[in-house]
Amino acid sequence: MMRIRRETAPLNWKMFLRITLIVFVIFSGLMMVAKALDDEPLFSISYSWVFSCIIQPLILGYVYSNASRRLILYVNDYQHIDSFKEKLNQNILNKGVQAERITETESQFVATGWFYKLFNRWNGNETIAVQWGDEVVITGSSRIVSQVEDSLTWNPAFK
Repeated sequence: MMRIRRETAPLNWKMFLRITLIVFVIFSGLMMVAKALDDEPLFSISYSWVFSCIIQPLILGYVYSNASRRLILYVNDYQHIDSFKEKLNQNILNKGVQAERITETESQFVATGWFYKLFNRWNGNETIAVQWGDEVVITGSSRIVSQVEDSLTWNPAFK
């Protein structure tokens, strides 16, 4: 019987700060334009400004940086499954990624969507790496690795 163990990386503070600052700049600019159109003083502080320019960027930065955490999945006792390597590689390819490099000891995949490519350039968190050995180690984006974990757990092809 195949055994699966999962580890989650800690929160990426650099990604949190980047997203928070980008959202802060965008929302602050929008608030200044809205105030200018309403003939209000540009630098007056209101509840809507505090919510839009302070609280919302913090929430969005935390949500995205939490969602972009890296997961590490360890798979043991997979040798009894016929063509496990090909099945796993194909399963990962079905998750919206493309193969960058596939060798005997490692497979590497990258995200294909423009949004994911942008954040992959910043932090490399949209890259999925599979290392083959006595223990298969799958490392990468939590959104893809958790889908792979579900497939390994519930898909009859992996039983």
